[in-house]
Amino acid sequence: MGQFISKNKKWFGYIFFCVIFAGSLLYYRFPSDALRDYLTITARNLNNSTTLSIGQIKPSLPFGLKFGQTELILKDKPSIKLFRADSLFFKPDPWAFFKGKSKYCFECLTYGGDVKGCVNFKKNSMETPFDTEIELKNMQIAKHEHIKDLIGRQIDGILSATIFYKGQHKDLMDGTGEANLKLLDGSIELLVPILSLESVEFNEITSEMVLEKQTIHLKRFELTGPLLRSTLSGTIRLKKEFVKSALNLKGTIAPFTSFFKNMGVASNAVSFFKQRLKKGALHFIIHGTLAEPKIRFT
Repeated sequence: MGQFISKNKKWFGYIFFCVIFAGSLLYYRFPSDALRDYLTITARNLNNSTTLSIGQIKPSLPFGLKFGQTELILKDKPSIKLFRADSLFFKPDPWAFFKGKSKYCFECLTYGGDVKGCVNFKKNSMETPFDTEIELKNMQIAKHEHIKDLIGRQIDGILSATIFYKGQHKDLMDGTGEANLKLLDGSIELLVPILSLESVEFNEITSEMVLEKQTIHLKRFELTGPLLRSTLSGTIRLKKEFVKSALNLKGTIAPFTSFFKNMGVASNAVSFFKQRLKKGALHFIIHGTLAEPKIRFT
C-alpha cells in the first residue's frame, strides 16, 4: 500500500489540490442569498402563519451549513418572535442517506443555552412524515422576549429538556410526542392568583408530559421552592389559538413554615389554609382555558 501511494503521490497531490480548490470556490462563491430566499419561501409554504428570517448562510465542513441569526416570526404579529437562534449549524447524516433515509441534524445557540437534535423524514409515509428528537441545555427563559405572549404567563429560570415528536408539518397538534423538562432557579406566574400569591419562586420544577390526539397529558409536574411544594397533573386540550386551550387539572399545595411567616399571623390566608389543609396539603382543581382559568379548592 505504501509503495502504491509513493508511486502515485503526484496524483494524490492533484486530487488534494482539486478538493481544496473546489472547497474554497464553494465557500467564497456560495449562493447564500439564493438559498436563503428558497428556505424562507419553503417555510412560508409549509406554514403560512409564520415567517422565517435567516442571516448569512455559509458552508461548513463536512457537509454542513452554518446560519447566522435565525428567527421564526408570527406573520400577523411581526413584533412577536416564536424562536430566535444566534447561530445554527445544520448538516445531513450521510450514513442515513446511504440507507435510503433522510436524516438531518442541527445544533444552535439560543437564549444563552444550547439546542441540538435530529429530524428524520419518512418518504413513503403519509401518517407520520417526520419524527424528531431534541435536547435543550441551560436555556435562560427570561431572554425570550415574548414568552408571556406565547403561553399567556410570565416565567423565568434555566431550562433543560428532552423532546420526542412524530407528526406532520401541516398540523403539529395532530402529532404524538413526549417531553421531560427541568427548570431551575426562577419564578412562574400562576394561572390564577392563589390566596395572595400571583407568582411563585422555585428552586426546581420537573415535568413529564405526553402529546396525543391534540391533548397534552401532564403526567407529572412538581415544583419545589422556598415557600412551598406543589404538584399538578391532568390534561390540556389544545386549540389552534393556544391561550384558548381547555384545562382539566388537579393539584396540591404544601406550604412550608416560611410561607405562613410571609403571610403574617393575622392573615386570612393562614385561616384559610388551616381550615382546608388535608395531611399538610391544600387540594385544588383548575378548569377553563389558559386565557381564563378557573380554580376551585376541594
